[in-house]
Amino acid sequence: MAKKKIKRQATYKQMAFETAVRNPERYKGILTAISPYIDKVLNDETLLQVVSSMYLNGIVSSVGVEIDENSTIESIENAVIDVNNTRRADGGFPQGYPSRFWTYVRTLSEMGFVLAQYGQPLQFSEIAVMLIKNEIDEQEAFSIQAMKYNRCSPYRNVSNDFNYFKFILEVLKQRERISYEQFIVSTFSNDGNVDEFLKTIDENTFGEPTEVEAFLRAEYGTNLKAQTILRDYPDVVLRVLIITGFVSIQFRGKVFIYRNFANDDYINDLLSVNVELTSEEKENPSVHFAKLETYNNQLLEIVYKHREEVIEQDGFEYVQKVYEIIKLYELDEEKIVESIRYIGTSKNIIPAFRYIAEPLKLEFYLSLILALKYGNEFAIRPNYKADYIGLPISHAPGNTGDIEVYSKNLYWLIEVTLIRNKTQQLNSETTSVIRHFLEDNKINNYLSKYLSFVAPFIHQDTKEFYDYSIVRHKIKDKSFNLKPYTISEFIDTTLKSENFNDMENYTIQVIEDFRNNLN
Repeated sequence: MAKKKIKRQATYKQMAFETAVRNPERYKGILTAISPYIDKVLNDETLLQVVSSMYLNGIVSSVGVEIDENSTIESIENAVIDVNNTRRADGGFPQGYPSRFWTYVRTLSEMGFVLAQYGQPLQFSEIAVMLIKNEIDEQEAFSIQAMKYNRCSPYRNVSNDFNYFKFILEVLKQRERISYEQFIVSTFSNDGNVDEFLKTIDENTFGEPTEVEAFLRAEYGTNLKAQTILRDYPDVVLRVLIITGFVSIQFRGKVFIYRNFANDDYINDLLSVNVELTSEEKENPSVHFAKLETYNNQLLEIVYKHREEVIEQDGFEYVQKVYEIIKLYELDEEKIVESIRYIGTSKNIIPAFRYIAEPLKLEFYLSLILALKYGNEFAIRPNYKADYIGLPISHAPGNTGDIEVYSKNLYWLIEVTLIRNKTQQLNSETTSVIRHFLEDNKINNYLSKYLSFVAPFIHQDTKEFYDYSIVRHKIKDKSFNLKPYTISEFIDTTLKSENFNDMENYTIQVIEDFRNNLN
């Protein structure tokens, strides 16, 4: 019989989330991938299926697990076992692939999205279910769960016993902004005392990371690596903070964190909800999960209230914001195009946009180029959620197109993705794209309608789907034009301002090829 693990004495620690998932926007994909296993017991057999499905769906990747169009869960299971064989046990999950699973759901567990325990049925919160069903978006989901969060929980054996998100919001209500270096210091707060933290940053310059490191080692006695305390932990925390919509990141020679003034009323209403946890709720995962669920109705009511109050972003107003962003960050066409080419790499051409998630960054950059090329002729409206200066926070709500370009008589929808996987692209970026376009009643009165699908690579099956869609829908609507593009093709065509002619010519060619094949 295995020895019962003795719980370590709790100590004060730096605020942190699991660093294996840097971008919190990935969590929706993780939730979607594991959702078929809701209510199934997380034993070795089930966990092997779950983890294998994550590889199969492109959520997790490894050179040791080769995925092609013929791959199945069963065909890759041995490879999944092998590549994860050395992973140490963690979170109550045994070593190997079960521990790999825990790595990807730890933050989701900590924030109350799921209840995942080895040997117990997998449970999803109401908010997690609503998120994968597109009933709420990432920003709404994370802002709700952030209000329930407590540093001391079944998943963090720490003495810090407060809600970090509420703490940092109260700080930003009293200060216009804090620097990234000051933000690092905030992650070491023992008790969430706002006045004490403000006094600390007033009495110390924290101008350079070395100053911060020296202070933290002297004041808090941390012995972690410099990269961990200065980069890894605060970086992930900040990314989660951003996706809540609570803050805006700006670059003024260095990174500064502002409160997102556009969400002030929403934030204040959320802050009014008082979440209290008992000692048992901070120690028992099941009891903790159940307690957090009791606040859903109250928090969802706030979400729905402010949803109704949001005025749809006018496309002409957004163009003006784009021009302000371009001026503020000294951007030009060349710099934007270069930045697009480095999406997905560690290189940041524009440091100010480092914290924008990669898929979202592509939508943002394409919106900038479109505004530069067509801003005098058309309204440009990306549907991602943005902060008060127009920088993106999270993806468009479910069942909404990515970027809209329109005038009195013309409507153009651009759907954007970074998905390269053939199966994923075909399953996720075909029927939904057409649906966004054709089921939108507001476009019926436009004399010309255009649809572009943009991806790093267009698989042949994806191309054939769109070609079939052209034939099918052109019969019903003569004004319908469509073309799938690689990112580089789309950029080149846009820079020449030839998008509409190009889509029309492609549509005509597909129809002609179809006729010729019939004959």
